[in-house]
Amino acid sequence: MTDTSAATQSSTPPEIVRSFVARTIHDLQGGVLANRSEQVAALARLRRAVGKPPGSVFEVLPYTTGADLIPGNAPDEPTAAETAAHLAMTLYAVHQQGQGLPMHRTGPKYGLGRAVRRLVPDAEVPERHPVLRRFQALGTSTTLDELAHHARGLVQQLRAQSLPLDYGLLAGQLWRWQRPGGPQRVRLVWGRDFHIRTDDGRETSPDETAGDDPSTTSEER
Repeated sequence: MTDTSAATQSSTPPEIVRSFVARTIHDLQGGVLANRSEQVAALARLRRAVGKPPGSVFEVLPYTTGADLIPGNAPDEPTAAETAAHLAMTLYAVHQQGQGLPMHRTGPKYGLGRAVRRLVPDAEVPERHPVLRRFQALGTSTTLDELAHHARGLVQQLRAQSLPLDYGLLAGQLWRWQRPGGPQRVRLVWGRDFHIRTDDGRETSPDETAGDDPSTTSEER
């Protein structure tokens, strides 16, 4: 989907996968919101790939892999970047289904922890609240399959309330999660964003984000 450039080659892997996913979703999202058949069909194909291994659904490869995501001596199995892109793109397809507003937005206020926190309107999160319990299950996941399962459940809840998510940022975090020590680092970011509210919970209107650079996502923390 994207061309490898000198700038891309000098970027770090999480920045590469983050940019790839953000640009790919931007190309899809406008067409989906305009109800264009090609993009709507692509979103449906991505949903059919939910829960399936990266690379196993041939029809979605144009949206989940690219020269940016594989090294020169690419292995036979999916790279960590391709795995992160596959998971982020299929989750986005679930999130955007039936929505008239963009469910991918860029910026730190649309990170996973903050987005999920908006599912709980209370000033304090009750200890046994089902959203908190699912979020904690996500945080204690020990395999990527388990993480994907709990992430899908949270995305379905976000879709039910039309709350957007930064899928480029999420893709970069999913790449980091696969690295040694990565799960602990990513859990800390998600946990901080959930438990330490740094805004008033107000959602930005579509007009306020209309000028966003679609290829630029928030800095991973």
